[in-house]
Amino acid sequence: MRRLQSLYQITSDNSLSFKQKMNQLLMLGTKVFNLELAIISRIVDKDYIVQHVISPEDSLLEGALFPLHNTYCIHTLHANEATSFHHAGKSGIAEHPCYINFGLESYIGAKLVVNGEPYGTINFSSSEPRANKFTQDDLEFIELLAHWVANEIARNQQLKLLEQQQVHSAHQQELLNEMGKLAGVGAWEVDLATDTLYWSETTRLIHEVEDDYIPVLETAIDFYLAGENRERVSRHIETIMQQGGSFSDEFEIVTHTGKIKWVASQGKAEFENGQCIRLFGAFQDITEQVYYRQQLEERHRELAAAVEARGRFLANMSHEIRTPINGVIGSLQVMDKKGLNENQQHFLGLAQNSADSLLAQINDVLDFVKIDANQLELENTQFVINQLLQDCVAAFSVSIKSKPIKLVTDFRLTDKVNIIADPTRIRQIYANLISNAVKFTMQGKITISSSITPLSAHKARLTLVVTDDGIGMSDKQLSNLFQPFKQADSSTTRKFGGTGLGLSISESLVKLMDGDIRVQSAQNEGSTFTVEIEVTTTGTDKSIENITPSPTKHIDLSLLHVLVVEDNEINQLVISEMLKQKNITHDIAADGLEALAKLDSQQSENQHYSLILMDCQMPNMDGYQATGAIRKLPSESSQIPIIALTANAMKGDRELCIKSGMTDYLSKPIKQEDLYAKLEEFA
Repeated sequence: MRRLQSLYQITSDNSLSFKQKMNQLLMLGTKVFNLELAIISRIVDKDYIVQHVISPEDSLLEGALFPLHNTYCIHTLHANEATSFHHAGKSGIAEHPCYINFGLESYIGAKLVVNGEPYGTINFSSSEPRANKFTQDDLEFIELLAHWVANEIARNQQLKLLEQQQVHSAHQQELLNEMGKLAGVGAWEVDLATDTLYWSETTRLIHEVEDDYIPVLETAIDFYLAGENRERVSRHIETIMQQGGSFSDEFEIVTHTGKIKWVASQGKAEFENGQCIRLFGAFQDITEQVYYRQQLEERHRELAAAVEARGRFLANMSHEIRTPINGVIGSLQVMDKKGLNENQQHFLGLAQNSADSLLAQINDVLDFVKIDANQLELENTQFVINQLLQDCVAAFSVSIKSKPIKLVTDFRLTDKVNIIADPTRIRQIYANLISNAVKFTMQGKITISSSITPLSAHKARLTLVVTDDGIGMSDKQLSNLFQPFKQADSSTTRKFGGTGLGLSISESLVKLMDGDIRVQSAQNEGSTFTVEIEVTTTGTDKSIENITPSPTKHIDLSLLHVLVVEDNEINQLVISEMLKQKNITHDIAADGLEALAKLDSQQSENQHYSLILMDCQMPNMDGYQATGAIRKLPSESSQIPIIALTANAMKGDRELCIKSGMTDYLSKPIKQEDLYAKLEEFA
């Protein structure tokens, strides 16, 4: 929707010159497609001529000429429709001269047709590959962009000819008629000295009048749709007659046969001795273009509604799934394990592992949908990279022991290196690669290493490599490796399980971090995964000591008096038991209305809650509404710290909690130690 609005704003801006419009349309394309090079070309015989261009550091200039066969645009011309490549080096055009000579990895282009004849192309490209293929929306948008650029070129050509013609009226009429036939663009002229109006043949055709129809200056404006359209064209005419200059706009007209059409009209004033003596301009039927644009806008509105509905669905599903899981995992955490025999403890451990595995699968699905809906945001946190890597490897120590596998780590090249990045997502990527190596290696060795390469004063490339002696993959299996919900083959799914989302999510996360992930593998010869991520470096461990929180002091929490606002009965029991184990007195409210009533009761008894644990989704009055109401109370209760307990997992959920007036945020399923740590912060 925004891209179409931007396109319309540029093409309808009367203050822009033709060249400015071309440059702004190219700038729009570079932003929409996130590509650095933009070109409008003119193709003459076998020559490709750059007419308008935006390039990094102005490395490519207007007027530059290349052999057509050395450009990707030759494919666009032959296809006669928009074409694209998102990673040329891994496609069928890897041997193309454009790739060999210029190293352009990604490209999208469309053909320009002006005056009914092939003119050239509009295309966008980059030396960097795209994480994903161009979408159908992208292809449709560049087709629309090409259509508008071609129209602007046609109008510009006609206006130039109109300005140049200052000769006999017979020649003028012949010229305008021929231009109209060629370009599908009509012309009009008003001679103010004689009060006569001239329409070219194409202008007559657009208005659907008879061949002998003579336009009259006083009634010509009646063809414009009554109301805003007629008033707007009147203002344009009055302005250029008084101030000079030109106008360019789109209008709805009613033809002689009663048909409503959209037209693009341009006009210019000619002055002599300070008086306006002539108006002239171009006229084009753009009904089909506007219809196409409206269809795209409607489609984008539908897509936006679908994305919003999907977001609501995901938020609800996240809540509905995580809430019972919180009950399961929470119950397992608070269970008294002292009186259990060895067999019972074994089965309790199995239940805990199964719950953790289920949560991991659900998180994969939620992460995938969040990435697909552009709902995932990266954090920027300072941390010691080797500490993260060692913790990540340590998590697999138990699973390694069950197999004849030797785990070798080499983190010497990242020793004492601090970086600023998203540690949670780096851990997720690394854990996924190690997990796959452990899963698919029956015996042998798994080697895990890291290195860092400076790129500038504060930028570096972090490289993580995981090599295994596992079952490996064929070329066919490699081709589907990063596709969502796909594994090497059906037997892999049956034998090893999993959603098939891990590597797809990892690749998306790496791309979000301006990185790359590669794999080398052969059947029965193991696999090597290499991840490269761009990070910010900060120096040695000393700089991180100031921001590392001091160890928890295990503050006595028994003096706290907590209000738990939670509608799910199982979660009420779980949180209640967690609080009891720290001797914390507490009350339970099933929704926001009950919470307000309990606060009022405490106030009347001159007692106060130390803190409120607030669920977000509840009947009658949810957590956001309850928090807003609490903050408006005319008593000390309005200042009570409120910690959100939410099972939602969407981008912006934390911000929404804080915006509503909550003090902090804990996501479900809640870990017992995280809850205690949060309570200690506010104790």
